[in-house]
Amino acid sequence: MSLGLWIQGARPKTLPLAVSPVLAASMGMWTTVIHGAWGDMRMTRPCPVIGGRPPIDPSGNYGRCLTSPGWYVVVTLLCLGVALFLQIAANFANDYADGVRGADESRGGSESATGKPQRLTASGLVPANRVLAAAGVSAALACVCGLAVTVLTGHWWFIALGLVCLAAGWYYVGGRHPYGYRGWGEAAVFVFFGLVATCGTSYALSDKVPFLVVWMAAALGFVAVGVLCVNNLRDIDDDALHGKRTWMVRLGRKRGTVLAAAMPVVAGAMFALSYATRNPINRAMGGASPPCGITADGRTACPVVPQTDIALAAGCTVMLAVAVVLCVILCRALLGRRYRAALPMASLLSPALALGFGLLYLMGA
Repeated sequence: MSLGLWIQGARPKTLPLAVSPVLAASMGMWTTVIHGAWGDMRMTRPCPVIGGRPPIDPSGNYGRCLTSPGWYVVVTLLCLGVALFLQIAANFANDYADGVRGADESRGGSESATGKPQRLTASGLVPANRVLAAAGVSAALACVCGLAVTVLTGHWWFIALGLVCLAAGWYYVGGRHPYGYRGWGEAAVFVFFGLVATCGTSYALSDKVPFLVVWMAAALGFVAVGVLCVNNLRDIDDDALHGKRTWMVRLGRKRGTVLAAAMPVVAGAMFALSYATRNPINRAMGGASPPCGITADGRTACPVVPQTDIALAAGCTVMLAVAVVLCVILCRALLGRRYRAALPMASLLSPALALGFGLLYLMGA
């Protein structure tokens, strides 16, 4: 499989959707590494590298065991591999299935001529069997990474979850009765690119899924739905012609545009609400009026504000501003039917929100 086939079929504009959930979930989990403990006041011991964390022995003197930073790095990278390779496999599978069905017949030319990204199968540049083989190789690599995560964490039910993800990727537009042609693709994107990817990474790293993780998983899922809606708005005429009943086809271009704009805006609002309620700047400064005291020699002394918290709070603020700008540009592009300009804005919103949520989580806000 050539490098050119991989790059063109992987569709880099949509890959941030795979990276963002892992980024968001893993950043928060690193607080346990930085603090060096799991919050248990009892003595601790190293966790085993393979097989996950053993339960706490109530009759012993040890609390929950400590996981090494190296273990976190490896599991995080493996989760990233699962997400990336599954995304690439789904892209290749969709290219193949839509190509052989004829749904991409208007996307055989270059993007500059058609206004739509050129597809491998429809263009005839790559034989359909090679595109299908590329999907299989990518799926196999995702399976290897997933099995490694399973062995390291001891969560064997991850295998069943992985099989469900593989099936969802293929039957989106593949098989005899693809659910993407019946209007279920948007719901699947929300579940797998939002909830499963984010919550799964969190559970793999920490054996828990806090509320903030579920909240940001939903936000990232809304962004993923928004990206799919922008794609489907661009292809609305072709999809209607070939019986692909996406949400955009069912709603029509006018109402579909409203929904495509609403999804990223809702996600941005969710981050803004988290930012407002947790107030990272006030938290970094130690409150509105940091308490001061008098030293033994009569001087006034105030607590030193941790520079790390200030940097994290500044990062959260910058990501909020970036999210607002991206949402404004995205909405304007959608209203002007400039889908080629809207798609990267929607895709970039995903890592921006992931980084913002991750910084909030990392500083314990």
